[in-house]
Amino acid sequence: MLVSIIVPACAAQSTIARAVRSLISQAWRDWEAIIVADDGKDYADTLARQEISDDRLRFVSTGKIRSGCHNARNVGFSIARGELIGALDADDLFYPNRLAVLAPLAARYGAAADNMAVVSENTEAALYRVIGNPQRAAWLDVEMFLRLTAPLCPLVRRDVAQLRLRGIEYAEDMVANLRLIDRLGHLLVVPDTLSEYRVVIGSMSHSGDSAATFDRTYADLIDRLRDTDDGLGLRPATRGTARKGLIAKRRLNSAFDKARRSTPSLDFQTFAAAQGQQARAIGFSMQDG
Repeated sequence: MLVSIIVPACAAQSTIARAVRSLISQAWRDWEAIIVADDGKDYADTLARQEISDDRLRFVSTGKIRSGCHNARNVGFSIARGELIGALDADDLFYPNRLAVLAPLAARYGAAADNMAVVSENTEAALYRVIGNPQRAAWLDVEMFLRLTAPLCPLVRRDVAQLRLRGIEYAEDMVANLRLIDRLGHLLVVPDTLSEYRVVIGSMSHSGDSAATFDRTYADLIDRLRDTDDGLGLRPATRGTARKGLIAKRRLNSAFDKARRSTPSLDFQTFAAAQGQQARAIGFSMQDG
């Protein structure tokens, strides 16, 4: 099976080589990477200057400047050739066996994700793993998923993959996973840590005004989940559960904003780790991995 990995790139010159090297190191050899520039930069040249070249790398552009990660992902999706579709942010990385573990599971169940490690870019400290330390695989429904405090990046079978919703930039990956879980019923997450979500201070999700921006985002999403609105494309039976989960996320974000006023250097993931949020998050429905 060919796996298409979409890599949005915007001001990514300092990290993209690491991300791409982690793809080239995959034990699963049948992949393509679609690197989508959203800043007008030539990332083929950026990688070539670091002696990175591979025929499986494809380079395209949104044709715009900072049109948004959601748009870059959609541009990549439109030309992806794989039977499975996945994402890799330009500042994150995969471990060598990630695709080999997840691809067969995604083909069987529609999608599969791993238990990502949340790692500080500045200190290299591992803050926590997204679903804690389970011994077995977890099947996440919408309620369970919305208790998480860090992203999941599943591989998704093409027949259930969907474009990112236009106009949603902050939390666009969360909304995409909500829609995926609503479609599948559950998302399989293996207990293994096969990738790293890097906390990069100054990035979109970890900037000085991120708490205020996410508050506005959550407020908008909560409004859209009212019965009279578009419901983010979720089934009516799912919308109430999703709305409650987003209200809880907004409260946690508000608590982070309050904490950050006294500790300006605090980032959300460090705050979440200190709260033990990820450890108590899940009353998972478990099965043997």
